[in-house]
Amino acid sequence: IWQGITSVRNVRNMPLFVFYSLAIWGCYFLHFYLTFFCFPQTASLGATCALVCFVVGSIAVIVPTPNGAGPWHFAVKTMLIIYGVADVRALYFVLIVHTLQTLLVILLGVYAWIALAFTPKRRMRMSGIH
Repeated sequence: IWQGITSVRNVRNMPLFVFYSLAIWGCYFLHFYLTFFCFPQTASLGATCALVCFVVGSIAVIVPTPNGAGPWHFAVKTMLIIYGVADVRALYFVLIVHTLQTLLVILLGVYAWIALAFTPKRRMRMSGIH
């Protein structure tokens, strides 16, 4: 873990690295927030509730479980209940949202894997991919 943390010092273009990191987290939050509008019980909760649920859920995945399953569900469900969403409705929300997020990551991973197979090796070496 420490090696991964200290590898940030070797980044060639730090502003671009920070921009990409913030953009990824922003898109991740936007996906989470937009799903609030897909359910009647969460549609009126607003961006603050979405941000609180997102942050608490993101912290919960520190617990080492496969794909954050369990801690993420518990954390987001608990926050939704605190904001007044019924227990069963909150459970439906977290199960559907987590499933959608997981499927999106799988689909994008498969796309990247296929795209990498068609990337010429010379171009990969020039970009620093080994």
